[in-house]
This record gives sequence, structure tokens and C-alpha cells, in this order.
Amino acid sequence: MTIERADLAGRIDEAVKKRFGTREASAPVIGFPLPSLDRYCRGESDVPATRLAQIAQACGVTTDFLVFGVDLSSKMTMNQSQQIERDDGVASIPLLDVIASAGPGIENPFPLEIDHLPFPKRWLEDLGVPQSAARFLGARGDSMEPTILDGAICLADIRFQVPRIDGVYALIDGADVRIKRIARGWEGKIVLISDNERYSSETLAAPDAEALRIAGKIVWAGGKI
Repeated sequence: MTIERADLAGRIDEAVKKRFGTREASAPVIGFPLPSLDRYCRGESDVPATRLAQIAQACGVTTDFLVFGVDLSSKMTMNQSQQIERDDGVASIPLLDVIASAGPGIENPFPLEIDHLPFPKRWLEDLGVPQSAARFLGARGDSMEPTILDGAICLADIRFQVPRIDGVYALIDGADVRIKRIARGWEGKIVLISDNERYSSETLAAPDAEALRIAGKIVWAGGKI
């Protein structure tokens, strides 16, 4: 499933103007610079997940609407929400307040759930991820391109707390969260690989390799990984 930047930009611009009249009037409430908002509304820049959540909150809409054009209203009862999931085959996946870096580490706040995004249940089944273990997080940086694009929303399987097999993982590095491909080297070493050939791999030997903390395995970022 690919999110068209032009469609996202149009919905952001529509939501901002409907709530505030102009972009200029919305900037103090949204909480980030007007030039950034202008770029998002014109489709000239990808929108990080946390800023998307800020826009949705300020405009009184859900991120579901901004991203997919579908609004699963928070006013629905739990039974109504469950009925929609059964009827439409759509799961509601938590979006974490985390921007994971696909380059140098980026400091993150505590990973609170700030919203929920819809995701087809059939796709979760194809990925082998139970709904209870699925989480969305944003990615920033180009070191994992073309696998993960700058500004992409990624789906993580949080059952993975250690790198059991080679794959792409969200790593906890102090106060930072990073996304890297992990491979096992000789003598217990772990290699952190960037899919972008412009970036060099990093090799962790014990005890750094043993201390590596995993937040989850990245299984989807606009497509299966």
C-alpha cells in the first residue's frame, strides 16, 4: 500500500483551512514553523509521523483521515469499532510517538501511543504479525533507502526483543531509536548494515553486541520487507 504524497498534502491543506481558515492562523496552534507546514500542504516534503499527529490534533481530525482518507471516529463505541473491523477486515494499529532514525540516532520521547492507523488484517496475516504485537512508528533519514524512505511510516513486530534472524530492526541506542539491518558476524559480533550503499556498516563486538536492545522487527514500510 503506497501513500500518495499529493493526496496526503491535499487532505492536510483541507483540514487546516477548514479549522483555521489559513495556514498562517494555524501555525501557533500546530506548534512547528509555517514554512514546514507550507511544504507539507504543497506536497513538497514528506511528513514525519509526529508532525502528522500534531496536525491531526490541532485540526480536530484523526491521522487515519489525513493518511488514508478514512476516519474511524473516536466517538464510536468499542462494539461499533469491533464491528467495523469484522466487516471491513481492518485492524486499528497503535502509532507510537517515536521517530526512528535511518541515519544517526535521533533523541525520542517515551514511546507513548498517540493515535491509531488502519491496516488490513489480511496483510497482517501475510506478514505473520498478530495485531497485538503490531506498532507503527515514523522513520527519518536516507541510510535505509530504497528499502525504507525518509519520512516513511513503518510497521514493527514488537515480539522481537533480540535479533533472532537477519532482518531490519528498530534498535534502542541510549535515548535514541535507530533502524538498521542486522547480520551476525564471527565470534558473536553483530553487523549493523545500511541498505544505502553510501553508508558504511558498523560492527559491534562484545560487550556492545550483547548489550544491543531491540524494540521490534520492521516488517513493512509501504511494502513488505
